[in-house]
Amino acid sequence: MRFLGQGLSCVGRRGPALLVISLALGAAFAPLATAAYQALPISAFLLTLGSFLSASLAPAERSLGWRRILLALAWVGLGVPLIAAAVVFQLRLDPALEAGILLSVLAPPVGSAAAIAAMLGLQPRLALLTSIALTLAAPLSMPAFASAFGVGTAVDMTHLAWRLALIIGAAAALAQAARRWRRKVETVLPDQVAAAGVAVIGLMIVGLAMMSGIRAHWVTNPGAFTVFAMAAISANLGAGLVGSLLFASWGARDAFTIGLVSGNRNVTLAWAAAGSALPAATEAYVAACVLPVLALPLAIKGVVGVRARLRRMVDTHKPSVNPAGVSVPPKP
Repeated sequence: MRFLGQGLSCVGRRGPALLVISLALGAAFAPLATAAYQALPISAFLLTLGSFLSASLAPAERSLGWRRILLALAWVGLGVPLIAAAVVFQLRLDPALEAGILLSVLAPPVGSAAAIAAMLGLQPRLALLTSIALTLAAPLSMPAFASAFGVGTAVDMTHLAWRLALIIGAAAALAQAARRWRRKVETVLPDQVAAAGVAVIGLMIVGLAMMSGIRAHWVTNPGAFTVFAMAAISANLGAGLVGSLLFASWGARDAFTIGLVSGNRNVTLAWAAAGSALPAATEAYVAACVLPVLALPLAIKGVVGVRARLRRMVDTHKPSVNPAGVSVPPKP
């Protein structure tokens, strides 16, 4: 059991890199991607469970209150779709691309948001509450928004609602049990990093599985898929940047967490909700949305690491003040 816990901790520490590796492996080995596709239902549970565990083992987030939670939900659940729709309608894009963008922003944040937040040193509990609340509301909100925006694709969440409730309920119950009997499961879940490792395994399955469809779209029309991929990355980064700036007064960790859940959307849920009714070009865009969700955490972790090193360098070279109030230059 201790070996399993150490393995999960290792996976959690290297999570952002492993997500990128899963994309590369899925692209290189078609049989691996096909096998992972069959395991997608398991991945949904693992990444949700990993998020609940990451949040339950996270330090208390003192700034988290009902007012902030409601504001975050209003922004991510209403603000992002409305602003995205306004921008998309002004650009007069290809109808298939327009439908893909709208479907992606109508989806709730990814179920692994809390685990990704933990890996990046953000606020897992804020990410979890936002993600789970909007996922539970998705069976009503997604069809309503799709109808209001005139998305030319039927969005049926009826057959998914009970599955979502079952996955979230089971994950929440297991996370609560793990927290209650912490000492008994400590060898398997030694820390928050190991909890994030559970979600990373689920996300790696998603990365492997989705590359099968991505590869097919790329082979069919590489030029169009490149445009879709660039649009997906831009939409993810744009929503994340606006969200972070809008909530900057909350502090860096809260603001970046809002940015994370603003841009990282559960596009596989949108894909499943649309089903076979999804046009090929729209499906290509939704598939492309998986790329920034899985690849950007590594880039963000790199930026955060550089920022931390620069801050340490600045602090090291700052003159200190002794008890007498006299400035003391830094040591060479």
